[in-house]
Amino acid sequence: MIFLLGGPALPNFFEIRNNDAGTHEVTVEILDSHNSSIFKESYKLYPGERASEAKPSGLQYSTGMKKYTFKITLDNGIEEKNIPISLHRWSTAVIDIDWENEDPILIMVYTV
Repeated sequence: MIFLLGGPALPNFFEIRNNDAGTHEVTVEILDSHNSSIFKESYKLYPGERASEAKPSGLQYSTGMKKYTFKITLDNGIEEKNIPISLHRWSTAVIDIDWENEDPILIMVYTV
């Protein structure tokens, strides 16, 4: 019934986009609402490259919002950002990397 009322869930937990001219190593750690680490992975992204991870089933089939903290580390600690984000089945965190911006790590939430 949820599918009919709200539409399908977005498949990605998050997406990283390297919009910069250089190659970057990006480490993503995600903490749940109890500050327990539930995900940690590093990615080497070339210019224009993207990476994504599938939503955990607890979020994909949830009917409510879930709170997370995204800890993003760029190039072994040159830049770091901790951002609290609330997500639901119809939203995805999008992480943009671009040194030409005032803030090289930008995190947005995409919702359908």
